[in-house]
Amino acid sequence: MEWKNDILSFSGFDYGVSKRKESTADALNENKRTDDNKESDSHEEVEPNQLCETVLDEDEIMKDFEFNPMSERKIENLYFRNIEQAEKKMKKMVMLKKKCGMKNLPNALLAADVVVNLHECTDFSLLPDVVLLQKHNVEVVRSVLFHSNSPLIHLSTPFLQCSNRWPNVYEPERDPMVFSSQWPFPEYCASKFEAEKLVKASSNDCYVVRCVPTYGEGDNCSILTDLIYFSNDKMITSLGDNDGHMQMAYAGNVSVAIWSAVCRLLSQSTSLDLNESFDDELSDLLASAENSFRIQQELEQTAPKRKSALYVIKEEDENQEGYRARHNTVRTSCDEENEPKKDVEEEIPVEEGEEVFEQDATFERGPVVEAKKGSMNLSLIEDAVLAHEKQRIFEIFLINDETPKNTVYNTYSQLLYNNKRLRSANQLSFIPLYYIYLLFSMLVQFAIKLFGPLQFAAMLPNPSFLYFYFHHWTFFNSTKSLLMLGYKPGFDFNECVTNSMMHYRLMRKKDVRVFSWQNSMFDTSTDQMTITH
Repeated sequence: MEWKNDILSFSGFDYGVSKRKESTADALNENKRTDDNKESDSHEEVEPNQLCETVLDEDEIMKDFEFNPMSERKIENLYFRNIEQAEKKMKKMVMLKKKCGMKNLPNALLAADVVVNLHECTDFSLLPDVVLLQKHNVEVVRSVLFHSNSPLIHLSTPFLQCSNRWPNVYEPERDPMVFSSQWPFPEYCASKFEAEKLVKASSNDCYVVRCVPTYGEGDNCSILTDLIYFSNDKMITSLGDNDGHMQMAYAGNVSVAIWSAVCRLLSQSTSLDLNESFDDELSDLLASAENSFRIQQELEQTAPKRKSALYVIKEEDENQEGYRARHNTVRTSCDEENEPKKDVEEEIPVEEGEEVFEQDATFERGPVVEAKKGSMNLSLIEDAVLAHEKQRIFEIFLINDETPKNTVYNTYSQLLYNNKRLRSANQLSFIPLYYIYLLFSMLVQFAIKLFGPLQFAAMLPNPSFLYFYFHHWTFFNSTKSLLMLGYKPGFDFNECVTNSMMHYRLMRKKDVRVFSWQNSMFDTSTDQMTITH
C-alpha cells in the first residue's frame, strides 16, 4: 500500500538523520582523541573553540545535513499527517472489507435502492469448469435475490439466443429455449439461463440486460488481447477469408446503457413507494365517498321533491361505529322517511345532536339498497384502484452500440497495429484449420471421457469460439433498448477508438495473462495460472 511506503520512508528518513548524528559525534570524538594524543605529545594547550574550528565547523555540519528546527517540525508534521491519512485509508479498507465476499453480501445489499449484478464467470474452453459456473453464475444470483427485495439489474449474455449452425443476424430478444440445442457454449449458457429463470421467478422488479462482448481501455482479456499475444509483438497473421463478424461494444457505451436501465427501472418500480402503507386506507375512503355520492344521485332521481335531512349512511360491509370513527362525518341525502305523513298530526321533536331511525322506514328502504348493491361496486374510482394494483416489472434487453460490422482485423485495425506490431501479408484459410481443430477437440473430449479431466484441455478454446469470431455472423437488434430505455450511445466509434488506442498499442505480449476463452476466475496474481475455488 502507498501509505505504508510513505510511513516507512519518513521513518527511514528520521532514522537516517539520527544515524548521521551518531556518525558525526563518533567522528568528532575520534578527532578529539587524535588531537589529545597530539597535545600530550607536544605538551601544547589547545582551546576547545580552536579544536572545533580545526576539525569541523559547526555551520558546515548543519549545512551538510540541512537539519534545522524548522525542517524537523516539517518532518514531524508530515509524519503525523501521513499517519492520519493511513488511519483514514485503514478505516475505508475495513468498511470495504465488511461489504466484500459472499459472507458480507447482506451488509452490502442493506438499504440499497437498486442492485446491479455484473458478476459472472465466463468459460469458453474445451473443458469448462461446471462447478465454478454454477457457483458464480447461479448461486450468487440466488443469494442476491434471497437477501434483497430491491429492484435488480442482472447481466446476462446474448449467447443464449445464438445458434452455432445458422447466422444470427439482427435477432431481437428471443426465448433461450428455442436455441438450447444449438448453444455455442452449452455449459456456460446453461448456467446463465438458469440465472435468468431465477430472476424471472422472483418477486423483485427486474431488468435482464444481455450485453455483447466489450472492448476499451482497461481491457486485459478479450479477442483483441489474444491477437496481441499471438503476434509476439511482431506480426499479426489474419485468420479467415475476410468473412464473419462477432459484434462487440465499447465498455463506456455499455455503462451508459446500464445506467439508463437503472433510471428507467427506478422510475417504474413501486417497491420503494413511501405511501404504500396508506393505500388500503385511501382506497376505502375513496370507495365510501363514491358510494355515498351514488346513493344521493339515485334517491334524488326517484324523489326529487322530498326534503333533504341529515342521517347516517349504514355501510353493508363494516360496522357503523367503526365507520363513524374513521370518517368522523355524516352525509347529506334525501330521506323519504323524514317527510311528514298526512295521518300524523304532530311531529316528534328531535333534540340537537340526536339521530332518529324509524324502524318501518328502515324495512322499506332495505330492499331498495339491496337492489342497488350491485351498482355500488361499479364505482369508477374503485375500478381505477383495482386496476392500479401493483404489477411486477420484468423485461429483457439487448445491449450493443454503433461499432461497425466487419472482421476483427478490419474493425479494430487502429487498435491492434502500431510501429512494431504490423499486419502480416499472409492470410490463413479458416475452414481447413477449423475442421482439423474440430477433429482434434473431439479426440480430446473422447479421451476425457475415458481417462477423466485433462488439465491442458482447459487451456484450449472451444471450436465454437473460433467459429464465432472468425467465420460466423453474429449481431443483434437493440431497438427495444433504444425505445424503452431511451439508451443512446455516449461515444461514437471514432471516439471509442481514440479513447482505447493508447491502451492497446502500448500493450505487449507479457501483459496478457489470461486468454479470453479461459475461465475468468483464473488467479493472475502469480506467474502460474491457477483457478480460485
